[in-house]
Amino acid sequence: MDKTRVFRNGGSVAVRLPAKFALPPGEIMIERKDDKLILTPLDAKGWPVDLEKWFTGAFDDFELPERPKDSRPIDF
Repeated sequence: MDKTRVFRNGGSVAVRLPAKFALPPGEIMIERKDDKLILTPLDAKGWPVDLEKWFTGAFDDFELPERPKDSRPIDF
């Protein structure tokens, strides 16, 4: 386990990250879960860079409803 320091930087609190925990330059999302802080890099549009992983397998338990046998295609 690595250690680092928390310090004040103007009106903010800052954390110095060791090089092996470096994040790409740009904006990040920060959230608190229980007593942990989670930092997630964001892409140029402001979406988490690993957004696809968040949904992988999330809908595997859902089943598509059966289409009624007497239904006809609808022309638009």
